Amino acid sequence: MRELGTWRIAVDNGDARVERLFEATGDPDGLDFRLETDAAGLAAMAAGRSPLRLMLGGHLRVRGKRRKMLKLRALADAEDTSIAEAAAAGAEIDPDAIYRALEYLIDPEWTRGHSFTVAYEIAPGTNENAGGTWYVAVDDGARVKVTTTPPDGQVTATVSVGYDAYRRLIGGEVTPAQAMREQLTDVDGDIYPVTLLGRWIERSQGRDDAELERERRQREVQLSRAGTWGGIQSNGSGDGATHAAAGRSVPLQVEGTSTDDGADGGDPALAPAGGRRPSGDLMSYGELYALWERKNWRVHELDFSLDREQWVTTPTEAQENTAWSLGSFYIGEERVTADLAPFLLAAPTGEVEVFLATQLVDEARHAALFDRFGAEVMALDSDDLRGRMRELEAMMMPSWFETFDDGLRDVANRIKARPDDFDLFVEGITTYHLVIEGVLATTGQRMILKYLEDHGLYPGFQRGFSLVEQDEHRHIAFGVRFLRDAVQEDPRHGHTIERTVAELTPRAVHVFCPPYADDPSDFFSY
Repeated sequence: MRELGTWRIAVDNGDARVERLFEATGDPDGLDFRLETDAAGLAAMAAGRSPLRLMLGGHLRVRGKRRKMLKLRALADAEDTSIAEAAAAGAEIDPDAIYRALEYLIDPEWTRGHSFTVAYEIAPGTNENAGGTWYVAVDDGARVKVTTTPPDGQVTATVSVGYDAYRRLIGGEVTPAQAMREQLTDVDGDIYPVTLLGRWIERSQGRDDAELERERRQREVQLSRAGTWGGIQSNGSGDGATHAAAGRSVPLQVEGTSTDDGADGGDPALAPAGGRRPSGDLMSYGELYALWERKNWRVHELDFSLDREQWVTTPTEAQENTAWSLGSFYIGEERVTADLAPFLLAAPTGEVEVFLATQLVDEARHAALFDRFGAEVMALDSDDLRGRMRELEAMMMPSWFETFDDGLRDVANRIKARPDDFDLFVEGITTYHLVIEGVLATTGQRMILKYLEDHGLYPGFQRGFSLVEQDEHRHIAFGVRFLRDAVQEDPRHGHTIERTVAELTPRAVHVFCPPYADDPSDFFSY
C-alpha cells in the first residue's frame, strides 16, 4: 500500500491472518504473490470495483504464481466482507488507513455547497499504536483531503473517541447516536458537518439508501408545509443553502428585542439601571405587563431554512432522540395554554387577570412556535396541530402524564369548579409557575438551548426557543410576586406552597428521564 505500508496476508483452510511488515524490502519467504496499490485503489476495491479495471487503469499491480493467482481470483469472486464485519469478527482496525481512504470513498459531488474541516481524535486505548488525530477537509465539490497536520484555518468540529469505542462504532456494535448518548464520543463544535461526513461514509459503502429515501419523503413534506402559521416560506434548497440560510436565521431582529429598550434586557431579575435587583425587589404586575409589551415577538418571522437542511440530514435514530427531547415542550405548551384559562377566570384581582391574559397569549405563541417547527422542519405525519401532538404523545413516558394530567390539569379543573377558592388558587400558581415553569421548563430550556448553541444546531428554532425562555422568566417572576404577596397577607399559605412543591417535584423530575435510561438517577437528583 503506497504511502501507507506493507501487510502480509495468509489464508489457510478458511482462516486468515494479517500482520504489518515494517521491513518492505524484498519478498518474505513463502510469498505466493504480491499486490501493489495506492489508497485510491484500496478504496475502490473496498467499494466493489473490478480488479481488472483497476489494473488497466494503473491503480493495481499483481505479481506472483499463476496457480496461486487463480485462488486469489476465486477469493475475489466470493461474497465481500465489509469493514464493519471484519471489525465485528475481531480484526485489528487501522484508523489511519480508513481515514485516508475517505479521499477516494467520498464523491466530490456530494460535498458541493459545503466547506468545513472536522478533526477526529482517537485515544489509543488497548491498541497503543492506534491513536492520533486526522483532519478531514471538505471544500465545495473538491476532493476531500485528509491529513494529520493541523490546518491553517479553523477546525469546525472535533470528534473525540477512544480506540475501543471506535472499533465498536466501526463494527456496528453501537450507532453514532448511541455513542453520543452514552458519552463514548464527544463532539466539540458544530455537529452538522460531522453528521454530513457520517452520512457520506455510509453512502460510499452502500448503506445510506434507507436514509436517502427518508430524506426524500421529509423534503416533500417540508415543501408542502412551508408557510405554516403564516411563517416565512423560503426554504434551503439543498447543498448550497446552508451558509446563506445561516446568515438569515441567527441575527433575526424581532420587534421589541433590540438592546436599546432598557438595561433589563427582558429579564425580570435585572434592574432598569443595570445589574441584578436586590433580593426581595420584585417587579410589580404593572411593570411585568410593560415588560411584556416591550418584548413581544413574532413566530412567523423566524427563518427555518437552515433548520430544515440540518433536520433531513440527521439520521433517523438521532431524529427520534431529538423528537423525544422536544416533545414534552411541544405537547406541554399547548397543554399549559388550555389549562391556564381557568386561572384567568378565577383571578383574585384585575391586575392578576390582566397579567394572566398576557401569559395566555405567550403560551399560545409558544405552541405555535413548536407546531411550526414540527410541521415545517420535523415533517411530522399529521396535517394539523392536534394530530401532530398525538404523534409525540405516543413517545412520552408515564411520568409526563402524571405531572401534566394528575398535577397541572387536575388543579386547573378544581379551580374551574371553585373559582372563588383563594387557597386553591395559591396551590394552582405554585403548581403552574413554580414547579411546571420554574423547575421543569427552565431546566429543560437551558439544557436544550446550551446543546443547540454549543453544536450550531437549528438556529431558527434556537432563536425562537430563546425568546420562549425570556417569556418564561417573566411568568415565573409573576408567580413569585403573587405567592410572596399571598404569604405576606396570610402566612398559612406558605404551608400550601411547601406542601405542593414537596409532593409534585419528586414526581415531576422523572420527566427528564429518557426511555433508554438504565438508571433514572443518572438524569436527576432530588
